[in-house]
Amino acid sequence: MAETYDFLFKFLVIGSAGTGKSCLLHQFIENKFKQDSNHTIGVEFGSRVVNVGGKTVKLQIWDTAGQERFRSVTRSYYRGAAGALLVYDITRADVPGDQRSHG
Repeated sequence: MAETYDFLFKFLVIGSAGTGKSCLLHQFIENKFKQDSNHTIGVEFGSRVVNVGGKTVKLQIWDTAGQERFRSVTRSYYRGAAGALLVYDITRADVPGDQRSHG
């Protein structure tokens, strides 16, 4: 049976490698905690239907690679996105400056 929804939004999860983007996506989609994950190459996808204000919204979530060598590729995924979640590790001193390169 096909899913029905009122709205479809593309949403990105961006940030440096090793910050937990894929684990957060897994928790949101599968409702299961995933302690370890391999580095994402390119992009991975997940989706979830949520209800907001009486409307059914399908979130198409793109988990982008955080490694520098994939930055030029992942920028092309930004097109058409309704929003993004910036994920970073507050225990790493290099992260705040590194995140400016995603914009």
